[in-house]
Amino acid sequence: MKFSSVKLPGLKLSDMKFSKDSDAASNSKSIMRYIVLGLIFYFVFLFSQMPINKIYYFAEDYVDDQNIPLEVYGLSGSLWNGEAKRISYAGKHFDQVGWEFHPIAILTGKFSMSLRFKNIEGDASGLFSYGFTGDLTAENLRVNMQASEVLKLAKIPAFKLGGEFKINLSRVVLSDKRLAFASGRMLWAEAKSIFPQKLDLGNLVVDLSTGDDDVITAALNDGGGALELGGGLTLAPDGKYNFNGLFAAREGRQSILGRALGFMGRYDANGKAVLKKTGNVSEFGFLFK
Repeated sequence: MKFSSVKLPGLKLSDMKFSKDSDAASNSKSIMRYIVLGLIFYFVFLFSQMPINKIYYFAEDYVDDQNIPLEVYGLSGSLWNGEAKRISYAGKHFDQVGWEFHPIAILTGKFSMSLRFKNIEGDASGLFSYGFTGDLTAENLRVNMQASEVLKLAKIPAFKLGGEFKINLSRVVLSDKRLAFASGRMLWAEAKSIFPQKLDLGNLVVDLSTGDDDVITAALNDGGGALELGGGLTLAPDGKYNFNGLFAAREGRQSILGRALGFMGRYDANGKAVLKKTGNVSEFGFLFK
């Protein structure tokens, strides 16, 4: 009995050999890619574990050559997780600066680090993330800052305010240079106006939340002080805002505060000054240039 060889139509032995060689080459390239990637991460890891004071020692000459107004004191820890007793930049001093990178966040498409610092104006801490899409996210953000410093940041020199801002935000997101999400509370403790008129306002509160439609709501309230505050503001994703504020002086309309509130808007049937305004946040862009 003879067995005839079986021939598969359209398939040659040389084709099968070429296919095996191609698969082997492809697998070899994949292996090399993973090896190179692993080496990169390994050297990045080694660099991040170097003492931060050694890294700054090598970078200090570059800082001086470029005339960068940066001074760093009391460095300890590593690039990955470290702290500095003081960092001065362009005349601004930041004390007890601490940082910690979270490399696992890279797997979710973002760089993430915890940061804290103090200075004479206040202190701040939080978890900050920068996504590959350009979104900047802050979580568990805690900021304590004098009201006078807030005016400086907003570049409003015509007023003088007293008190302290205490910001406690569980999450805030900036996307494409706009506020896309906000949740938490902002307190203006012992709020007061110093100039152009001296007025004690008490504790003022703003509660922030974001709905399913991405509209941010800021509800206004007070802590029972001289100023009675109500109403709120809504901010749509396209930047349009709608402000409806209610203001009243607990000591009455004839008090110093009551007369000052009369310039803000008309009084309603309940004796509260009403201030309404709509527009787009782009109108205030000059404040942050």
